[in-house]
Amino acid sequence: MNFDYKNILIMGYGKSGIAVEEILKKIDCNYKIYDSGKKITGGNYYYKLNRKIISQFDLIVVSPGISIFNKYIVMAERMGIKVVGEMEFGYWFTSSPVIAITGTNGKTTTTSLVRDIVKSTFSCGAFGNIGTPLSVGYNQKLDYLICEVSSFQLETTYSFNPYISVILNIAEDHLDRHKNFENYINCKIGLLKNCSDKSLVVLNADDKVIMSRTENIKAKKFFISKFNKVKGVYIKSDKIYVNLNGKPKEFMKVDDISQFGGIIEDILASILVGCLLKIDDEKILNAILNFEVSSHRLQVVANKKGVKYIDDSKSTNVHSSVNAIKCTTGNLVLLLGGEDKNLNFDEIFTKFSDRLGMVVGFGSSRKKILKSANKSSYEKIKIFKTFYEAVKFACSYAKENDVVLLSPACTSFDEFSSYAERGEVFEKLVKEFVYAKN
Repeated sequence: MNFDYKNILIMGYGKSGIAVEEILKKIDCNYKIYDSGKKITGGNYYYKLNRKIISQFDLIVVSPGISIFNKYIVMAERMGIKVVGEMEFGYWFTSSPVIAITGTNGKTTTTSLVRDIVKSTFSCGAFGNIGTPLSVGYNQKLDYLICEVSSFQLETTYSFNPYISVILNIAEDHLDRHKNFENYINCKIGLLKNCSDKSLVVLNADDKVIMSRTENIKAKKFFISKFNKVKGVYIKSDKIYVNLNGKPKEFMKVDDISQFGGIIEDILASILVGCLLKIDDEKILNAILNFEVSSHRLQVVANKKGVKYIDDSKSTNVHSSVNAIKCTTGNLVLLLGGEDKNLNFDEIFTKFSDRLGMVVGFGSSRKKILKSANKSSYEKIKIFKTFYEAVKFACSYAKENDVVLLSPACTSFDEFSSYAERGEVFEKLVKEFVYAKN
């Protein structure tokens, strides 16, 4: 593309901001950096902004952690200054076709599995929300760039137009950031806003929100479904079928991937992407069978005296926790809590009260969880201020044939730096408390 911007402000100097800076250095552009949380010496950095400073720039590249409702972003847009996200910026400087994957849940797993499938035949890399900014792909000669795309990144994309777009599911999440569910939906569906009749789109036919918002998309649409025959990949009679041209063929048995119970939709979508790229079935199958699910996703961390302890700390919204409950069997002692994202916990109590032997609420959202339980007349609930207290109680309460499930439906940031740290602490505490029991 023709890059005509003369003065650029990078907002946020984490991984994304640093990746943007590296490109700007290579193309010899004037730029400054703003980050209120970092203390960096030199004259190239701002720790505070105002109208006068912002007016110097004709482009602002914003990191995904900064909301479009940020006062400086709002100010810049009112002044007519172009504001884009790092993913949009990185896309300007890439020449390889992009495979973009979004959804409320399953993005990271699907991105990782698609990468494993694609690399069996093509050169590729995984970028975006999975941890490596798309801007890092600058000048990399790859056949495909596989991108995990979050709603935060989609807020600030404009020309972003993947060759293959995947939307796995849409449920309430990040309402603290997006203000309401409608804004969040618009971000997710916005992945498809630049589609053409040459674009390939993979949609979940079982998701009513997705299907109601994509009827008029200009693209070649393919679908995944666990319940119905579709043009794409679907399950029927415990077998997975591929149907791209009206001639369904059996691909594999569901029993072959029984160990991946919580990520069936992710596997269906990954198979479909592989088939759309005309990768050999055997290579797709091998990538699936050798795939390792990421840590803290329905991971058994202990099994002692008939009690199974499962770390699902990666479930940071209600939709994901509901899926975790569906994927586990037996009487549940459910650890629920953390920092609330303005989500509604009612579904957990209305749908699964017969499965929940005890709910242990913790963290800053504990009172909201208790209120939701009371609303549903669910009485088997205890709440604790800290994660430590909650895990200790859950371990002491659980009896033979119970499953202690950490599936918090909340972020970890009231007590931890990440869901991974929370999961690691859970495993440590479980082993401390369980093996100390007589």
